[in-house]
Amino acid sequence: MKTPLDEDLTVMYEAFDKNHNELRQSLIASLPDRHRRHKHVGRINQMLAFVGDTIMRSRITKLAAAAVIIIAVCLGVLHIVGGPADFSTVGWAQVVTHAAKADYVHMYYLKSRGNDFIKHFEAWYAHGKMVMRGSKGDAKYDDRKVLQGFDEQGMLMSRGPSMFAEGQGALELLTAGFLSPKNEQFNEQVPANVGDDFLIYAFDPSPKEKDWMEGIYITVGKNSLLPVQIKACHKDGDYDLIIFDYEAPEEPAEFFEPLDVGLPNGRAEVAVDGEQVEIPIANAPGLKTAIVRLRSKPPDNSDKPSFYLDVTFITDEGYRSGMLDGLRLKVDEAAQCGTGSAEGGLDKWPDGQYRNVRFSPWLRPTDKDGTYIVEIRCFLKTEKD
Repeated sequence: MKTPLDEDLTVMYEAFDKNHNELRQSLIASLPDRHRRHKHVGRINQMLAFVGDTIMRSRITKLAAAAVIIIAVCLGVLHIVGGPADFSTVGWAQVVTHAAKADYVHMYYLKSRGNDFIKHFEAWYAHGKMVMRGSKGDAKYDDRKVLQGFDEQGMLMSRGPSMFAEGQGALELLTAGFLSPKNEQFNEQVPANVGDDFLIYAFDPSPKEKDWMEGIYITVGKNSLLPVQIKACHKDGDYDLIIFDYEAPEEPAEFFEPLDVGLPNGRAEVAVDGEQVEIPIANAPGLKTAIVRLRSKPPDNSDKPSFYLDVTFITDEGYRSGMLDGLRLKVDEAAQCGTGSAEGGLDKWPDGQYRNVRFSPWLRPTDKDGTYIVEIRCFLKTEKD
């Protein structure tokens, strides 16, 4: 014995099977008349709005309309992902749009050089912040305001504007602009290869790279339209490989907080265009003194005052290093630097030993006009290091 539900399903199936194409055509033909009322509504919503506006007086009408909705939803979903089983027309602009919405990514940058396969660096992006760690233990922290770099010993080596200063997204930055909406010449690029799960886009190298690079190949997930791999192939057989992971456990917020910069090895007030200042150095074995002078420089379009800094070091033995002169330094920024002997080499000190003075000067403001604090963080790298 058939129940009312069985009868309803039978009628719906018959209505669906009998003439769903005609219903679909009728529905689509009716959309232009409704377009002005729903001009801000998507394709699927337009179809649903049409059905909602139509008074469905009979059971068959209601069930047939339900069948049309099923067709509409299926067609809409297929349209969203690029057409029925046709991903060959998915333009690069769609990938860029999806990439801009990524709020978490874990990235590996690897290099193949001959028989060696090297992890160049690893990066994480979440909470609007980025951490990058090099293969030697160095790290960079970017909170979209300031970028700070630390060496493998945790010493602050650089400080400056955020890499996101121009408002880039994480993937736009990590792909060196390939996922930038500004690259209009890429927007119409379509996949060179369509696989079961991935799309592969092929790009020619830039004019500056064409002599040594063969091409760049970006693999994109079919469902997510997010990049999962970038391979930059060199003509000599080497390649760079970037792998993106969106499923790795997200790191906690404190993971993205930068290291404590700690105390400098030396600091002193220095007047612009004044006398050179000797800064005693502490807790940096092998180094005794830093001699600095701060000079004015012609104004530019910088958003901060900037100056020239001259720096020389004196070792515990009394040897004088080479002078690093004309180092451009902005207020509240630090730079990574290095110098050797006064004779111009790392092993041309009076005793013939290898010495590499690594240092980072940080220019801090004071409440005195024309006077700034120069902080020096430094260490002496010897041959045994």
